[in-house]
Amino acid sequence: MGKPELTSETKPKARRVYGEGTLWWDGTRWRGSIDVGRHPETGRRMRRKASGKTEAEVWRKLRAIRREIDSGKRALGGPMTVGQALDRWLEVRVVRKGRSENTVSSYRGVIESQLKPGLGHIQAAQLTAAQVEDFLHARASAGLSRSYVGRMRRLLVNALRYAESHGTVPRNVAGLVDMPDCKDTMGRRSFTHSEAKALIEAAKGHRLEALILTGISLGLRPGELTGLRWPDLALEAETPTLAVKQSLKRMPDGDLVLGPVKRSRAGQRTIALPAYLATALRAHRARQGAERLALGVIWDDEYDLVFPADNGRPLDPSNLRHAFARLVAKAGMDPAHNPPYLMRHTAASLLVDGGESVEAVADLFGDNPETVLRHYRHQVRDVATAAASRMTAILGEEAS
Repeated sequence: MGKPELTSETKPKARRVYGEGTLWWDGTRWRGSIDVGRHPETGRRMRRKASGKTEAEVWRKLRAIRREIDSGKRALGGPMTVGQALDRWLEVRVVRKGRSENTVSSYRGVIESQLKPGLGHIQAAQLTAAQVEDFLHARASAGLSRSYVGRMRRLLVNALRYAESHGTVPRNVAGLVDMPDCKDTMGRRSFTHSEAKALIEAAKGHRLEALILTGISLGLRPGELTGLRWPDLALEAETPTLAVKQSLKRMPDGDLVLGPVKRSRAGQRTIALPAYLATALRAHRARQGAERLALGVIWDDEYDLVFPADNGRPLDPSNLRHAFARLVAKAGMDPAHNPPYLMRHTAASLLVDGGESVEAVADLFGDNPETVLRHYRHQVRDVATAAASRMTAILGEEAS
């Protein structure tokens, strides 16, 4: 027996409103809509619709839509795109987690300049591993460095992992894709033994003499060197130490700010100083005291920096690069391919080459062993002699 035909007497009310949702009968089935806020780009009010055989069914669907939008599973503008997934991850997992302004700006720059133009228009749930692979290969073929292409892949993996955890995508396809082959860059190296000695010699008598010796000896980042304050040094202690607590950073608006060091827990570290470096820093302190007296009120006492500009204020990173380049040229090397951060690479390479464990170097650097081994450690000898000396000890007699 079929369903009885609805008449004007038995037909439900044409429209019922429940808070933000509205339900109505269109003559054949129940339909409803719910206000989901304003479109993120146009600012127009938006509503999502659902239909069903009963009021209860429609209302369940509308409440499910609301939950999906509130959780980030569904985008306001429709099915979530890769670009929207990246924006959602950046807001929730980076901005709200209190990451530094520089980190947020750096990530946003990669997303806006690379990931969105290449993949942002694709629906996140329909993105394939082949599309990600082709995108990364194209960027590598365009000559971008391995570290930059790796950053693109890492951000995409993180964003899709977050989307996967909220049910927006069935799986994280970016995690299935290997890094493409990238062109070697001149920056991925360190100074050799002879080059490091030549640079230290070229810096003697220069305002940066102690900075360069400290950078090559301890592997501090350039920002950690220029952010170092005299209260962070204990040069008269039985075991002289240096505490890394802050770093000088250029903010997105161009201002120079002393802020927490990178990877705050591991980055904040106290380092025992070699005797020769403690002596050099005492001499540097005496020279700076004389410089301070000579300048009088011109010297800015606010920061008490170990390696400031010539007026006591923070040393601008660009000025550091220019001065460092002149010293590199004086040492007989190409300044274009030898920026200040190579001091950190050199410290890691010299220590590992000298027999120090990667774990100990990681503690010194405030980093993890994998990064030290993969990113910082390079060959520092003009001729690799390890195999010759080691194999002579092992096979010398048998092979003679």
